[in-house]
Amino acid sequence: MDRKRRKVDNEGRIFNPEWSTKYFFTHCNEKALCLICNENVAVLKEYNLRRHYETKHERTYSQYTGAQRSEKLEQLKRNLESQRAVFKHRRTENEALTKASYKVTYRLARKGKPFTDAELIKSCVVDMVEEINPGFESAYNMVSLSRSTVTRRLEDIGNNIVHQIVDKADQFQVYFLALDESTDVCDTSQLLVFFRGVDSEFNVTQELASVHSMHDTTTGKDIFKELEKALLECKLDWSKLKCVTIDEGKNMSGVKKGLVGQLTRRVESSGLSKPMFLHCIIHQQALCVKYVDMTCVLKPVVETINYIRSHGLIHRQFREFLKETDSEIIDLPFYTAVRWLSCGKVLSHFFQLREEIKLFLLQKNHHVPGLYDTDWLMKLAFFVDLISHVNQLNICMQRENNLISDVFSLVKTFRSKLLLLGRNVQHQNLEHLPTCAKLRAETGAAFPSSFAAEKVRELHKQFTERFSDLDAHAEEIKMFQNPFDCDVDRLPGRFQMEIIELQSNDLLRARHKEGDLAQFYKSLQPEKFPNLKEFAHGSLSIFGTTYLCEQTFSKMKYVKSKYRSTLTDEHLKSLLIIGSSKLVPDYSELLRSRQQLHRSH
Repeated sequence: MDRKRRKVDNEGRIFNPEWSTKYFFTHCNEKALCLICNENVAVLKEYNLRRHYETKHERTYSQYTGAQRSEKLEQLKRNLESQRAVFKHRRTENEALTKASYKVTYRLARKGKPFTDAELIKSCVVDMVEEINPGFESAYNMVSLSRSTVTRRLEDIGNNIVHQIVDKADQFQVYFLALDESTDVCDTSQLLVFFRGVDSEFNVTQELASVHSMHDTTTGKDIFKELEKALLECKLDWSKLKCVTIDEGKNMSGVKKGLVGQLTRRVESSGLSKPMFLHCIIHQQALCVKYVDMTCVLKPVVETINYIRSHGLIHRQFREFLKETDSEIIDLPFYTAVRWLSCGKVLSHFFQLREEIKLFLLQKNHHVPGLYDTDWLMKLAFFVDLISHVNQLNICMQRENNLISDVFSLVKTFRSKLLLLGRNVQHQNLEHLPTCAKLRAETGAAFPSSFAAEKVRELHKQFTERFSDLDAHAEEIKMFQNPFDCDVDRLPGRFQMEIIELQSNDLLRARHKEGDLAQFYKSLQPEKFPNLKEFAHGSLSIFGTTYLCEQTFSKMKYVKSKYRSTLTDEHLKSLLIIGSSKLVPDYSELLRSRQQLHRSH
C-alpha cells in the first residue's frame, strides 16, 4: 500500500502551479479545471492536462508567450471568479427567497391561517415597499408564496418539527402521556397524543406527539392501536411510560374494553410495570360542580336568556335597551354545558343585569317570577359567588407549566376553602360571598343558610370522592414538592436514608427555597441520591390535566372550520403540531434538503 502511494506521488498527482501558465489550468475541488472551456480533468497528471490543451486550445492560445501569457492567465482567472460570484450570488439570493417563503408559511401555520393568505401578505409587503422604498419591489415579488408552494412548505416544516420531537424523545428517562379525542367539523374523530418527558439533565419536553384521524369506530381498541402507532413514530419505549392522563369516557377509562384495559394488558404481557392512570383533574372539577343541583336557579336563568337571544328582533331590542341604560355589560352569553367557565359567566352577567332584564321583560309582557322573589335572587347570588370560587380554581389549573404537586395543592386549598365557607354560611357570615352581602345590604333579604350549607357540603363531598386517587399519592407528592418537610418514618425504605442526608444539608435546603424544582433535583449528586433523582424524573413529567388537548381542540375548530372542511388529515396534523409546538423549524436543514431553490416567476 505504501509503495502504491509513493508511486502516485512520484507520478505527480498533485497540482503543479507551473501547469497554470503552460496549459491554462487551475486547481479546483481536488480536480484540474480548464480556465478556457471550464472542463474538469479528474486525474492530476501533466500528461492529461497537456493532451487536453494541445487537442483543444493550443492552436488559439499558443500565440501568447512571456508576459502576454501571464496576463491572459490572470484575465481567465478573473473571468472564472466573476462567474463564480454570479452563481454564488444567485444561490444566496435563491436561498434568501426560499427561506423567506418558509418563514411566512411558518407564521401562517402558527396562527392557523388559510394557505391563500400568503399571497395577500406578499401583496401587502410589495405595497409597503412601493411607498417606503420605491424601486425594490421586484426582490419581494420573487418570493414564492402561491397556495401550492405554501402547502409544500407546510409539509416540510411539519416534518422538520416532528424529527426534532423524535430526537428529543430519544433522550427521555421517563415520559407521561395525555390523550383525548374529539370530532372536527366533518365528524372525523381526531385523537391527540401529548407527551411530557424528562431527560437525564432534568430538561422537560412537552409536545404534541401525534394527531390521528379516525374515520370509523372509536372504541378503546381503536384508540389503543392509534396510540401504538404514535409511540412507534416517536420511537418511545413502553418501559419508560409511567402515567397516562385521560378523560372519563368509557372508550378511554374502561378497565376491560377501554384504553385503560387495552394498555394494561399490553404492558403486563410484556412483563412491564403497569403505568398510573389519572383522570383529567379539570374534568373532575367540572363534574364536581355539575353534581351540585342548581336547577332551581339555573333553569329560569337559561330559559330567560334563551327567550331574549333566540329571537333576533328581541335580541336587538335588548342590546339597544342596555345601551340606553348605560350598562357596562352589553349582552347576555348563552349557557353552554360543556364549557368549563360558562355557568359562572352566565349567572354573573344575569345577576348584574337583573334590574335591566326585569324592566325589559316587563315591556314585553314576559313574566319571570324569580326576578321579583328576593329568596330566589339570594340563591342566585349565592351560586354566583360559589361558582366564582370554582372558576378561580379552574383558571389556576389551566396554567401551562403546572406540576402535579401544584395541581394537588390547588385541590387541597379549595377543599379547605369549602370547609371555611360551610362554617361561614351556617353563621350568616358573608365575608367571602360578596354578591350575597351586596344583595342583603340593598334589599334586606334573608340569607338561606341551610340551603347554602347543603350545597357547599355536596360540593366538598364530590371533591373528596373524585380526588381520592390523588389523596392516595399524597405522601409521594409532598415528598416531591418539599422533601425537607416530610416524615421519614412514613416514606418507603428506599428513600429514607437519602431523605435524612438531604434534610441535613443546609446548602441543598437553601437551593430548594429558590423555587425551581427541576433545577433543584438536577443539582443532586446521582451517587448520593439515585432513588430520589429517579423519583423526581417521574414526578416532573406527570400530566395532571388534558388541558393541552382541550386547547388544541379549540385551535382545531378554528383551523378546520366550515370554510376549510376539505383540509386533509396530513395538513391538519402539520398545522396542529406547528401551532402547539415550542420548537422552531431548522431553516438551515430545510434549505439543505431542497434540491432546487425556486423563486416566483
